[in-house]
Amino acid sequence: MNIFNFLSDVIALFLLWLFMQAALHKLHTGNGEYYKKTLEGYGIKNVNMGLGLRYFLGVIELVVALALVFESTRSEATIVAVTLLGSYLLAMTTQLIQGKRDVSCGCSGPNSQIKIGWPLIIRNAVLIAMALICSLPGTHFSTSLWFAVIMASAFLILTYLCVENLIANAQKISILRAH
Repeated sequence: MNIFNFLSDVIALFLLWLFMQAALHKLHTGNGEYYKKTLEGYGIKNVNMGLGLRYFLGVIELVVALALVFESTRSEATIVAVTLLGSYLLAMTTQLIQGKRDVSCGCSGPNSQIKIGWPLIIRNAVLIAMALICSLPGTHFSTSLWFAVIMASAFLILTYLCVENLIANAQKISILRAH
């Protein structure tokens, strides 16, 4: 076992959390209005198309989350995860290039106040690079490493949440400075 095998398992657990959280936000029926407005911000005006896309993405994210954990499906799940993250990155970049900066990213559901911006583009690029590491074989979750894998994954989750808060706070400060 080398460090990349260990990181493959750590990142797989982190991405399980990330994609599971994203899927549950999209599949929760109470979030319909939020995702309707968010998808409109990305240019999807047709309500039925937006609803279908929301549920389709939610199901795909759910399947990817679960498939990343199992060694036998991790390579395929990694391809789909990278494709999803790349698509989200492309959609946000397109909006930024068009000058739309008031669009909710849709990343963390309706409780998030984060708008699209270059920090999210960088974050998604880092997530893509991390997801690519998952294509490497894991440690097969040997019992001697479970604790270390879980703790390292928890560290990544906390780091991600801190970065989300830093981005949100930076956006709020920017708005306050503009006034």
